[in-house]
Amino acid sequence: AAAAPAAGQPGGAGAEGNAAAANAVVAVPPRRRRGQQEVQEVVDELAQETKRTSLLERVESQLKGQFHVSRLLFGFGVADDRKVHIQIEEEFAAWSEKQEGGTEDLTGCLIYTSHGALQFLEGPTELIFAALTFFSGLAAEVAQPENARPALIGPVRILHFTELHGVRCSRSWCGIAHGGKLQGGAQVVLEETNCADFMFRVYQKMMMLCLRVKESLGDDDDAEDPSNVQATYKRAADMLPTVDEVTVLLGKSGAELFFSFEEFHKVFIAPFHLVLHSELLWPMPPALSY
Repeated sequence: AAAAPAAGQPGGAGAEGNAAAANAVVAVPPRRRRGQQEVQEVVDELAQETKRTSLLERVESQLKGQFHVSRLLFGFGVADDRKVHIQIEEEFAAWSEKQEGGTEDLTGCLIYTSHGALQFLEGPTELIFAALTFFSGLAAEVAQPENARPALIGPVRILHFTELHGVRCSRSWCGIAHGGKLQGGAQVVLEETNCADFMFRVYQKMMMLCLRVKESLGDDDDAEDPSNVQATYKRAADMLPTVDEVTVLLGKSGAELFFSFEEFHKVFIAPFHLVLHSELLWPMPPALSY
């Protein structure tokens, strides 16, 4: 028998390694069949229901924690009787004391003329709405025996309402009697083309009057005293709207151009459910499939 070749010689350990490599089994992963592949689902982003940010939400976030007041100008018919005026003021003062922050947050003035009255109010929107509702109640007769009284004023007519003012132009609240008289002459006829400008001039006069009084009162300790506030308004009587202007706004021609209380309540005060037309189309039903 021939001797085996030595290690390191041809046919030795190197040959054995080649033989082992030749006999080795190579592990090859099996091929995945096409039928076993996962089907990827196509998702349409437009068909997903997502939270939409509205402009109203953005405005509310900017106003959160910021000081702002609303303003309301309205009028009503009332008898030229000082006793009636005092009763109105006493009932309004009693109502204000029952409201949270009513005496401090609700400011303005009530001006009586021989042909009606104008009321200018500033404060939080909800408190102003509550005050308007109270004055509308004064136009109704109370039949309860313990609180029976006739109607103190005529129907309320809302002339101007505006919100989100960062400056309060009035201080405290009081009622004052207008010393002027009806001048007569050529009366302004209210129409759709001129009612807004005419009303705004009266609103501006009321606002400037309140500013003048607020500046005159300053920071005196007795600035909140009702008699002092009333005397300050009387000293600024030259800034009051004229009786003719009040008569025009509360006359028959303005009945169709300004809100009654019922109309204003329906639009601004009564609860409502707002549904935008775009909300009815979003998300796109049903979910799309491809």
